[in-house]
Amino acid sequence: MTFKDKTLIVIAPHPDDEVLGCGGLISRVKADGGKVYVMIITLGNQPQYGSTSKADIRIGETEETMEFLKVDDYEICWVDDKKHLKLDSIPQKDLIDLIENSSKVSLNKIKPDIVAIPHPSSNQDHRAVFDASYTACRPRPHEDKPFQHMVLIYEDASQAWSKNVFRPNFYINLKEFLDSKCKALSFYKSQLHSHPHYISVEAVRNLAGVRGIEAGLKHAEAFRIERLLIE
Repeated sequence: MTFKDKTLIVIAPHPDDEVLGCGGLISRVKADGGKVYVMIITLGNQPQYGSTSKADIRIGETEETMEFLKVDDYEICWVDDKKHLKLDSIPQKDLIDLIENSSKVSLNKIKPDIVAIPHPSSNQDHRAVFDASYTACRPRPHEDKPFQHMVLIYEDASQAWSKNVFRPNFYINLKEFLDSKCKALSFYKSQLHSHPHYISVEAVRNLAGVRGIEAGLKHAEAFRIERLLIE
């Protein structure tokens, strides 16, 4: 399988989710000659367990990460303390409109072949973005609405504590891309923690090893295919 001439949009609730879930996929698509766009829904100033989210710092970290990954374009849609970690309080229609139309990297503007959306984990923002993204990818006749041939759900490393079990059925071999994924994560210095926190380089490598075992590889990145159309 090759991603040459394919276009991927990764929809991420917050900066770093796109790397944790799709760092290998992003690198693979770019290496194959495809295009990658990243839609980050929100960030803001917020105390966190073991760290602090500061919007100005995270904006700079995101810029460095996107430049390193060579994405074709990206947008942080809402830099807003009232929305950050509170996406479950926003009307779903507003989130759907953002994903479908309003963002400069929206589905209707970019018309991607592949969309990667977050697994609905214990994080309320991830669940809200999953629900809105899932609706935005609903099928319609292709002449009426841009159709995404592949819809992937990427994993949230914190999902071990989740009512929604992640069952992968699609894997990316990270043989050539694990170091790139870890390097990309390292730009998010304000969000990195020491092992065994799931946002740590060692945790990313360990999870890649587990997913690799499932696919008979040393390291892999795992997804669930929600839709795949072959024409």
